[in-house]
Amino acid sequence: MSDPTTAPVSRLGAAYESLYGTLAGTRPTLRPWHFQWLATIDIRRDLARALPACRGTFLDVGCGAKPYRPLTTAVDKYIGADITPAPDVDIVLVPGAPIPLADASVDAILCTQVLEHVADFDQVWGEMQRVLRPGGTLIVTVPFFYNEHGSPHDYRRFSVHGLRRIAGRDFEVLDLHPQGGIGSTGIMALLNWWDMTLGLTWWSRLLKGILLPLWLPACAMANLTGWCLDRVDHTGKFYHNVMLVARRR
Repeated sequence: MSDPTTAPVSRLGAAYESLYGTLAGTRPTLRPWHFQWLATIDIRRDLARALPACRGTFLDVGCGAKPYRPLTTAVDKYIGADITPAPDVDIVLVPGAPIPLADASVDAILCTQVLEHVADFDQVWGEMQRVLRPGGTLIVTVPFFYNEHGSPHDYRRFSVHGLRRIAGRDFEVLDLHPQGGIGSTGIMALLNWWDMTLGLTWWSRLLKGILLPLWLPACAMANLTGWCLDRVDHTGKFYHNVMLVARRR
């Protein structure tokens, strides 16, 4: 979902973000020199495989700007739901209230990088189950290792085993796997920390802009290192994200 706690951005900050987006891409299509490339590449790859198979009425819970809509090439109706009104939001959700859709009225649900921010997890999970028809598809991505974000609305993390236990109560699990390894997990945390550190004061933000020509190639090198380290990590224990595809019983 969109972050309700995001502070207003100054003109200088907005100019930097615009320039950075032009140079390094915007979600979900980030370039390898974006500092969050490793945090998104596996999500986009796996959703590009899963979403084209969806048919009928499609519900995107926590849709934001509907970044994955281009991948839903076979759906008849795409419904975006979020807690904050926006041009791409078709249904404004009220925390704690039911999703304003009838029982078993949608054929597929996407919920990506949202459930860690939901205060009443059981209520939201139950609502997704309610509006999804029997045999319908649920696609979820959630973080396992990621720094605190969207504060103060950051409540939980999910392991593969935890998500399997949750989904197994109401769904048949079709695919459940970790995303990332020791390289992407470690490099992602380091780059996120550095980016946040340079945003704490006015002078550090000024320094951040000055260092941009160095920051981009440094991120590219770090991301390449993380990607290579993932290729040799066969433990399956140092992932940073989890992907679920399930069918409602």
